[in-house]
This record gives sequence, C-alpha cells and structure tokens, in this order.
Amino acid sequence: MSHKEKLINQLRKGYSPIETGPKEKLNSIFKSAFKPRVDKQDLEVFFELFETKEAILRAWAFLGIYLILKSRNYIEYEMKLRFHQLILDLLNDTNEVKYFGGSTEIRTSLREHHVRRISDLDHSLILEPIFEYVQSSKIKTDVVICDLLERVLSRTSDKKVESLILQNAKNTSQKDFGLKLLIIKAFENLGQNIALKNKDSITEIFKAYLKDIEEDKTELEKNDERIRLEIINRKKKLYENIFKVAAVLELDLEEETLKFLEALNHPYSDLKHIAKKYKDNEEFKSILLKKLNESNNPHFIKDVLIAILLLKEKIRNWKDLILENLSKFQIIEGDLIQEIQKTDLYSEEMLINLLNEGKKWHLKFIREFFKINPKKMEIWSKFRIQFINILKFFKPPEDDRNIYPNFKDKKELVLKLLIDLELKEMVEYCLDNFNNLEDSQLRKIALYAIIKFGNDELMFRLKEDLKNNSQSADFFKKFWRNMENREWKFFY
Repeated sequence: MSHKEKLINQLRKGYSPIETGPKEKLNSIFKSAFKPRVDKQDLEVFFELFETKEAILRAWAFLGIYLILKSRNYIEYEMKLRFHQLILDLLNDTNEVKYFGGSTEIRTSLREHHVRRISDLDHSLILEPIFEYVQSSKIKTDVVICDLLERVLSRTSDKKVESLILQNAKNTSQKDFGLKLLIIKAFENLGQNIALKNKDSITEIFKAYLKDIEEDKTELEKNDERIRLEIINRKKKLYENIFKVAAVLELDLEEETLKFLEALNHPYSDLKHIAKKYKDNEEFKSILLKKLNESNNPHFIKDVLIAILLLKEKIRNWKDLILENLSKFQIIEGDLIQEIQKTDLYSEEMLINLLNEGKKWHLKFIREFFKINPKKMEIWSKFRIQFINILKFFKPPEDDRNIYPNFKDKKELVLKLLIDLELKEMVEYCLDNFNNLEDSQLRKIALYAIIKFGNDELMFRLKEDLKNNSQSADFFKKFWRNMENREWKFFY
C-alpha cells in the first residue's frame, strides 16, 4: 500500500479542523496523519486529495492547503491556476461534512465550513476566483456570498464590486438579518476605498432593510427564549449599523436617523459617526442636549459627550457640559479622554487640583489620562513636582494639607503610574517606599517597580537593605516566589 493510500485510509476515519478536540481518535488522526504533511509543506498531496471529490477528504485537503498558504502570498503560476479552480470548486461544493465543536456534532456544507479560511488567505491568491464565483453565481444570496463580499471583495478598490454588492443586497431573504448586516458592512468597507456611484440605490436598500426590521415579528412567534433573544439581537445590530454606515457614506437618511436618535436611550458607540455628519443640524444638537439631561446611564452619557465634543463649535457651554457630566457620572473612559485631550480641555492646574483633592475616581481618571497622554508627565513640570512629592513621603505630614487627604490612594496612584509610564528615573524613590511603607500592597507595587526597572546600583542597595532587615527579606522572598509562580505577571 502506497503512502498516499495509507494517508487516505487514515483521513477517511474522521475529520477535525483543530489539533486538540473532544475526540481522541480524531486528535490522533490530526497529529499523526495530517499535521506531518502540513509541516512538510506538501501542497501537492493536498491538491490530489481534493481531486478525489470525497467530502471528508476535501475537508482535510483544503484545511491543509489553508494552513500551508496562510503565511504565503506567492505560489508558482501552474499551482496558482490549479488553486484558482480549486477555490471555484470548493465554493460550489454543497456536500456535507461533519465534525465536533466541543461535545456537539456539527454538520454543514463544505463551502460554508471553509469560506472563512478562504477569506483569510492573501487576497492576491483568492481575489480573482472569488470575483468570478460571486459574479457568475445564480443562487439566492447566502452566507457564503455575503462573507466573500464583506471580507474580501469590498476591501478592494475595484469599482465593479459596487454593482455586485447592490445586486446581492436586493437578493437577500427578507428575514435574514445576519446577511443584511454583512451587506451593510460590505458597503461601508467599499466606501472607504472608492467613491460610491449609486448612493441613491444604496439608500433605498438601507430604507428597505429598516422596513423589513420594523415589519418583522418573528421573535414573537418563538417559544425558545434563546432563539428569540438571538433574533432580537441580530435585528438590533443591523438597525444600529444602518444609521452608522448611512452617516459614514453620506446617505440621505436624515429623517430616519433623527427618529432613531430620539428613541435612543442606551450606549451607542457609533454616535460619533452620526455626529460628524449632522454637526450642523439643529435638531440633532437639540436631541443630544436632551439626552444629556434625561439619561442616568454613564455609558450612554459618555457616547453623548463624545458627540458634543465633535459639535463644540455649535454649543456655547460645551466645556461646562463636559466637566459637569464627567464629575456627575465619574466617567473614566479612554476614548472619551482621547477626544477631550484633542481640545486641551484639561490643563495642568486642573489635573493638579484633582490630584490634591484625591477622590478615588479623580485618581483613576488621572491614571487613564496619563496612560493616554504620557508625554504630559514630561511637559507638565508642576504636576511632576507634585507627583514626586507624593513618592517621597511615607506618612501624610499633618502640616501639609495638599497631600494629606486620601494619602494611601494617592501613593497607590503614583506607584502604579510610575510602572505604567516606565518612569525609570523615579524608581530610586521606590526603595524608600518599600522600606518605609506599612501597607503590604503598596510595598509589593514598589518592589515590583524596583525589580522591573532598577539598575545594578539600586538592586545592590536593595540587597544590602534586605541583609539588615529580616522582615523585609522574608517579604521579598515570598513576593519573588509568588511572581515566579505567576510567570512574573503582576496584577496591580
């Protein structure tokens, strides 16, 4: 029996797309029969397996080809022609393949099983056969076609793709909201690469999809709560993406968008995209300000504040609105802080005041602010002096009211921020903190900074201090053992 026949007999026993699955027999086939061929980069044997036309062998064959080609963007011309035809054959292959996902047996068509792997390959290898397949397809638009449109074709600058997306957009099933979402995302992708020519037709598609969502009552017919929630979530995701993408693509969906925003009362991170399009719209501005007054959801308020920052030229008291709501809802969100810093709303003096006041949310805000704007620590000399002063003191001096309030929390902030920003020039202060602080968590943070950033001289000083203090030496040994057990992952 030839090596090829032995391989075929082994692979026919079962299929598994992963090396370690729930079935030991399939794991053994993957490791002993399949993986060695992949490791040898043996494309030829996998092409031959695919030509057998057996579903299970084709499943293994393309998995092998994918694993070999996913790190390549070039194959020989003759092999590329064969690969081109193989992709077309695979995308048309509706034969069933079965495998295990966890403890559940999954049955699906070969084309659906491998479509994501096809899309993950270098586009120079797959673009031509995928375009040919989608263009010539006569079937009703399905998940395979929509995946290829969204993940591959729409990410090119080929102007012919626009008509392909439009054609398939009109050909989706009325209740298949997952497919419609892929179509919407495909339009978004393409709009980032080319100037769309058929915006009126695309707008009509978007409006038709909104109508389909509004008229569909499928979830009311479902007794299974999981299925019902899944339908609701798909419709919600499609609904919200329609307005975001319409704004990005500059589509005429103003009436529908304003109606959507009027009813919006939950976090919507894409609100900023809508704000960019409607920044000159008085009704939009009025809705934003109304939401700011009515909502008590800090996550939603964060999205509204980002939108207000984009409209700041149109809102006279925008600075007060931002500062008041940050304080009211104690918001510490990186994307909001990034937008705030573009306006230079927070000055050095304001951050010093927050530090001196020392409320927990102030200190968390300061940490996030400097993680996003690390250069400010160098530029803001007054803040830096305050920062170092807190590093220097180990007990709150009663005669200094600036650093007395919430001293422990402030000390924790400066030690953590020292590590975050890798302020190596300040690490020498950590030795005195380790030796003089009473709080064990603070001592651990200081010790971690010394070990991570300390130079030879500082490490020598630490060693000498440990010789003279048995309690600190025991603390150090325990900390070192714990860090080794955690593979030096320090959670602070």
